[in-house]
Amino acid sequence: MTPAITLWLAFVLAAAAIAWLGTRRQAVAFALVAILTLPATILPLGHAMPLEPPQGKYSVLGARIDIDVAIWVLLDDGKGGPPRYYKLPYSATAASDLQEAMDMVVGQEGGAVGMTMGEGGATGFAEETPAAEPPKRVETPILGGAS
Repeated sequence: MTPAITLWLAFVLAAAAIAWLGTRRQAVAFALVAILTLPATILPLGHAMPLEPPQGKYSVLGARIDIDVAIWVLLDDGKGGPPRYYKLPYSATAASDLQEAMDMVVGQEGGAVGMTMGEGGATGFAEETPAAEPPKRVETPILGGAS
């Protein structure tokens, strides 16, 4: 049982005990609260999201590859929201692409790993290099210094 479901079940049992010992009005209030809190069981409480990320481009903040089990990734969508932790299905090509991109980024200043989520759950990992800075202009003295 996941921790979210366990917490919800503990809440429901505690509230049921209170409702059992209380009035009918408390029992109705308990049933309403239990039903309204049921969707909270899918919220991530330190665990990977049970759903795949929506289509789009992401920055990979961290990753772990469990061979033949799953690919665990912490993704940032770049839209200012909090990073999300996902469990992606394992595939040898995705794991190889992710490992290669992570190896390329090691030692690069400002480099990152990017992930593209395509249709049907297809994932693609690649190295994202920062855009090169334009060369600086040569400064010309404002005051004439040489005569």
